[in-house]
Amino acid sequence: MTVPATPMLATSGPVLPSGTGWTYEFKWDGVRALVNVAAGTVRIHSRLGNEVTIAYPELAGLGAGIDDALVDGEIVAFVDNRPSFGQLQLRMHVRSAKQAAALVAEAPVSFIAFDLLRLYGVDLTARPLAERRATLERLAADFPQWTVSPSFDDGSATEEAARAHGLEGVVAKRQTSRYRFGQRTNDWVKVKFTQSDEFVVVGWEADAADGSATLSSLLLGYYDGDELRFAGKVGSGLSGRESAQLKRQLTTRPGPALTDGAPPPSPGRTATWVEPEVVVQVTYSHWADDGRLRHPVFVGIRNDKDAREVVRDG
Repeated sequence: MTVPATPMLATSGPVLPSGTGWTYEFKWDGVRALVNVAAGTVRIHSRLGNEVTIAYPELAGLGAGIDDALVDGEIVAFVDNRPSFGQLQLRMHVRSAKQAAALVAEAPVSFIAFDLLRLYGVDLTARPLAERRATLERLAADFPQWTVSPSFDDGSATEEAARAHGLEGVVAKRQTSRYRFGQRTNDWVKVKFTQSDEFVVVGWEADAADGSATLSSLLLGYYDGDELRFAGKVGSGLSGRESAQLKRQLTTRPGPALTDGAPPPSPGRTATWVEPEVVVQVTYSHWADDGRLRHPVFVGIRNDKDAREVVRDG
């Protein structure tokens, strides 16, 4: 069984496209995954192409009775019937089978399927989305362990329902679209309701009194073409466990990788600069006129995102 390529991506838009030929799906606050099935055995690959099967043992049953399939979708953790990225954080960095098994009861996950790329050895990617979705729904009817993300033909009603249920947003997809591995295309358009984006960690700040021993806030950036620009700082929402995990993942460097220079550290703080490799999720109220985030709150680490893909959406 070969390792699949990275999934097709949606572009960000301010409003949903309308008219004939579009279908609409809820945007789930989870992590993208390709589920590869061969002779009933499941292997799961992240958006970056890394195998993450070991982290989600409860998804092994997806392959029961299926000889061959490749399914695109999202791994989601639900709390009170709503997606919770915070809960998913407990699972998405696990690389130990023993630890993953212990977390199944504490933080269970589900796989929400929304595209079928191969079935019984037949490549479906050149076929229109409408045909792929119909085949996926027939597969789910035959194998009820699969949950398919619902799709609708009324964008306004889909948006209203998503907002009413506190979901992250809506994705519009052109029904005639082919599936293009690794490409970001206007055939899929995502509209997010919450101010929540990914940012590249370019450094951290610590209390000067403790000699930079404890990471207290992150310095954030985003790419504008080949230039890496400063987006602000975030400390709210960072737990001690997450701070320690980030320090282990970050690689220090002698100066900032930022194109627009080093911002001064906050009073009483020291700054440590790092290689722009780690991506984090942050919520915020708005972008200020100075190009910095206002009221940012750390949500989690995104090991499933490549730093070079992080651009400013707002």
